[in-house]
Amino acid sequence: MASITLDHVSKVFDKGVTAVDDVALEIGDGEFLVLVGPSGCGKSTLLRMIAGLEETTSGGVYLGDRDITWVPPRERNLAMVFQNYALYPHMTVRKNLAFSLKLKRQPKAEIAAQVDRVAAMLGLEDLLERKPAQLSGGQRQRVAMGRALVREPEAFLMDEPLSNLDAKLRVTMRGELAELHQRTGTTTVYVTHDQIEAMTLGHRVAVLRSGVLQQCASPTELFHRPVNLFCATFIGSPEMNLVSAEVHGDEARFAGIDLPVPSPPEGPASSWVLGVRPSDLMVASSAPGLPTITADVEHVEHLGASVQVTFSLSAPPVQLEADTEDEELELAAVRSDRARWTAELPDGVGVTVGDRIDLAVLTDRLHWFDPTSGERAPGT
Repeated sequence: MASITLDHVSKVFDKGVTAVDDVALEIGDGEFLVLVGPSGCGKSTLLRMIAGLEETTSGGVYLGDRDITWVPPRERNLAMVFQNYALYPHMTVRKNLAFSLKLKRQPKAEIAAQVDRVAAMLGLEDLLERKPAQLSGGQRQRVAMGRALVREPEAFLMDEPLSNLDAKLRVTMRGELAELHQRTGTTTVYVTHDQIEAMTLGHRVAVLRSGVLQQCASPTELFHRPVNLFCATFIGSPEMNLVSAEVHGDEARFAGIDLPVPSPPEGPASSWVLGVRPSDLMVASSAPGLPTITADVEHVEHLGASVQVTFSLSAPPVQLEADTEDEELELAAVRSDRARWTAELPDGVGVTVGDRIDLAVLTDRLHWFDPTSGERAPGT
């Protein structure tokens, strides 16, 4: 096992397209680090740079104290698990697991022992004589992980390994991945676009946008203290509610609402972007003493354990900068003159479309951002 250090690495493709922009990141020995971000943000390119499948344009990649920036992939002692499993269809599971060890010319008895050990670890003992076509998606993914495990690498690199599985199987495999990491303790870098995977698997989560590292922190810190508007809205589902607010003293005013603020943002400005997590809005009757806002219910979604209630404020929505032309078109299609908010309430509240309800606001959990830079406000 070993740590991985990315020393201000960048990747510029032909025609000057920058996929990774000056990323500096240290991944600890035995850490499970997740790279997350929207499509095209550079997370898979960054993983491939660690693997040696993409050359770096500038900067360095280190495995422990060893500079591997220009070391060929096969000599890096890293194991990669791909989205499409990358199994040999004509080989049995046993032969797939043994293939890399045979290339190293290890003794047959040693190979057999290694294959049996990994097969037992992943519950593949009864599948060793089957070929990939005879396996389910989850079984194939376990074989792909077994191929990586059997090599006893210094680190695992995983590129969206669960994205081809159905929702139920993904939950099962997430648990198996977490268990596997607990048993092996091998340094792991994991790429996903699924924030649930990121938040449940990662010791730390690194958020990328347009090739630039935005924040790298524990899932709890990312959720409760996002460093900017992008992280605030990307992490969390449903996403954070935003509105422009004027702050004077210990009171914020927005959409005709006066809200007492126990910890206002610091600085000379009076205009800020206020962020409220949907989970920080509650039915007022269940939280007496908290300040409230009144909501006219426009949409209700029952999700079993919770109910998501959508309503609008008489204030313009906060528009985030689009990363791509497609995103700009999507934003243009949904623009309106009212900010749409969501409250995440416990199931059984009995809310229907057209109801007017009072919602209590957990004002000790408010988020404040600079409207120009999008950065988190000082002192919050």
